[in-house]
Amino acid sequence: MELNPFLSIWTRPKETVRQFIDHNKLGLSVLLTCIAGIGTAITAMQESGWFSDLGPAGLYSSILIAGILSGLLNVGINTLLYTGIGKLYGGHGNMRDMATAMGPMMMPHIFILPVLLIIVFIYGEQFFAAPADFALTNLPLGIFLLVTVLTLFASIWTAIITSKAIGVVHGFSSWRGFGVFMTVVGLVILITLLFFIGLVMFMI
Repeated sequence: MELNPFLSIWTRPKETVRQFIDHNKLGLSVLLTCIAGIGTAITAMQESGWFSDLGPAGLYSSILIAGILSGLLNVGINTLLYTGIGKLYGGHGNMRDMATAMGPMMMPHIFILPVLLIIVFIYGEQFFAAPADFALTNLPLGIFLLVTVLTLFASIWTAIITSKAIGVVHGFSSWRGFGVFMTVVGLVILITLLFFIGLVMFMI
């Protein structure tokens, strides 16, 4: 019996990922990752000052474009990293299977997307405008906390599902998959720090 991935991802993530791979659902996986990318783009740009001076049409178009690009980059970069680093951990997965597993990995972000879109629709440019000096947020505190909790929820579940998905693709345990995931996170943090250090040194 075929699983409904939107339900089974919460209780049977390994079987859901395996179903995607066995049924060669690469196209669906990329589509899901791009949809999830809309949510990650919204939270990344929250109160950043970006998009705050655009009209409604420009705002929603920019969110859509940023989300699709974010999803495509996610598939490309993370597929490469999870596959390559997973092999260093003793895995035997390939890039196609890893790319196919990316959609299930990002499903938690799809589940919170409708709420984020409603909030953006209500607050519009205010959602993206940078807070005033010394202000925590320019959104109502309840809305700010709601977005924070939703983002945290999606991030934690994404880490759990990603660890299991990496394990499925590479044929090792979820704990080793978690090690691959944390290695990638560490690399991203290191590269980001080196970039900002280099930028500061260049500006001095």
